[in-house]
Order: sequence, then structure tokens, then C-alpha cells
Amino acid sequence: MPITSHKAFSLIEVLIFVTILSVFLITAAAIITVSMRQNTLRINMLKATHYNEQLLEWLRGEKDISWTDFAASGANNIVCFNTDTYAWNGVVSSKNDCPTTLGGIYRRYAEFKTTPNPQAPTQVETLLYTEWQESGNTFVTKLHSLFTLWE
Repeated sequence: MPITSHKAFSLIEVLIFVTILSVFLITAAAIITVSMRQNTLRINMLKATHYNEQLLEWLRGEKDISWTDFAASGANNIVCFNTDTYAWNGVVSSKNDCPTTLGGIYRRYAEFKTTPNPQAPTQVETLLYTEWQESGNTFVTKLHSLFTLWE
């Protein structure tokens, strides 16, 4: 009987292949996880920016309706705007008094500063903020605008 030789992988070769494949798969999983986290952050930042821009447009409309009412409503206050229905009744003493209710994770508020004279202002500086918590960190988008009586 003739002796035939069978070619096969040795145990060491199989272990090296499995180790290399495992390192590759673990690296790929880590890259995908980081990428998904960054995409979620970008989506939330885009939504927060959109919420700020919506509020800015509403404030422009309020200013156009009546400058006197607009200037008096903000009048050096912090105002919460945590719903899609806007109203001036959310005056608070601190941003931390605004609940996180907008979109489930966002807190939106505005700071108003009237100048030069708070009793008869000709300018209202607005700082619009939308903030949210993600992965144990607080993120904030900020929009600054200056409204004047003469626009």
C-alpha cells in the first residue's frame, strides 16, 4: 500500500488565524461603536440647533407685533421655552429651574438683556440655549441675536 500524505493546518496555524481574526473583529466593533456615538451626538446637535432657530423666528415675530411688549416680556430675565407652543410665562431665576421636557431630552431657555435703559430699551440682546445630557456629558447649542427698536 502506498503512503499518502494529507496536507492540513497545524494547531498553531489555526490559533494564529483565530487570534488575528478576533483582533480585527474587536477593532471593527470598537470603530462602529464610536461612529454610532458620534452620529447620535450630531443628530442631537442638529435638533438642538433647529429648536434654537425656531425660537428665534418666533421672537422675531413677537418683536414685529409689538416692540414694547417684546422688550417688557424678556426684560433681563431667563425664560424657559420647553414646548413647541411658545409663551412668555416661563420666567425663572436660573436655567436649572427649566425642566428637560422638549423632545424628551432637551432643555431650552433664553436670556434677555435690555439696553441701554431697562425702562425704555432700544435693544434687547438674546442668548438662546438648548442643552441636553448624553453619555454623562452636558452639551449646549447657543444662538446669539440682538433685536433693536429700529429694525
